Amino acid sequence: MPPTPEIAAALRDGPFSMALELAVRASGLSLRQLQNRLFASGVKVSVVTLSYWQSGRSLPEREDSLRGVDVLEEVLGLPSGALRGLLGPPRPRGRGVRSDRPVDRLCRAWDYPVFLPSLLEGFGDRGLRAVTRLGLRETLYVASDRCARRVVVEEFIEARHDGTVSVTIANRSRRGARPLQVTATSRCRPGASLELGAEGFSVTELILDRPLARGQRAAIRYRIEYPEPVFADHHHRRVAEPVAVYRGRVVFSPREAPVRCQTWRRRSCDGLLSGLSDVSLDEDHSASVARANLGLGAHGLRWAWDGENPLDAVRDPTSS
Repeated sequence: MPPTPEIAAALRDGPFSMALELAVRASGLSLRQLQNRLFASGVKVSVVTLSYWQSGRSLPEREDSLRGVDVLEEVLGLPSGALRGLLGPPRPRGRGVRSDRPVDRLCRAWDYPVFLPSLLEGFGDRGLRAVTRLGLRETLYVASDRCARRVVVEEFIEARHDGTVSVTIANRSRRGARPLQVTATSRCRPGASLELGAEGFSVTELILDRPLARGQRAAIRYRIEYPEPVFADHHHRRVAEPVAVYRGRVVFSPREAPVRCQTWRRRSCDGLLSGLSDVSLDEDHSASVARANLGLGAHGLRWAWDGENPLDAVRDPTSS
């Protein structure tokens, strides 16, 4: 059966995510069923990755992912090459390929969401790589309704250039939720901010109280608020540039604490979790993770609220 006019238009004009979403919807298959079809053809792609492709958060680029696209075309009854033709040239990836451009490194840390490059255009490479983070400490506060409320972040930074006047931060709430807002600061103030509400994503420039010379250090503090309650079952930090010392902490309400908590890290959205280790809650109902020399990827904590909510693959980020 030929594609519907709506699907045909998406296959002609793109983007890839829209064409895939429409085709999946028309097929009546769930993402889990598509994953099983892919697995039967010798292609291992997670449900999370399929969801990211469908929502536009990332694109298939690795060789095995591209084989999965070929299988999807067949399973969804699309012409051969129809979806592949909507994919641009692959971005540099892998241990053997490193880009020195801050924009490329930040996109890689966020798993190459298709919307991010255009969102970052207004900040420039110099602004995105203005400082080295020598120390980073953050605390997420979770209320008794199991929803995230705010994150308090403290950074110890060192300027890479003379005349450094700002630091750029990126944050993400749940997809479809209102982006996080910087509401209070110390030794800095909010500057330019760009938001993409559909993705719950924001990039904010923090203007330092005084310019820094190259090699000069400073400590800044800021608070990020969730404009609307967002259910939280994990928190992590996306790392685009190395961080010398990191401590992440989650403070739970004494009226509602999780039954289990673990640390974890992951190199990419379709990579495996590693560094899994159970963490006990402290007397103040908090859980922490501390690491040195953080490399590119995601590092954080995840938790289960009850016995019917086992620790699963980490889904959308709550903040970064």
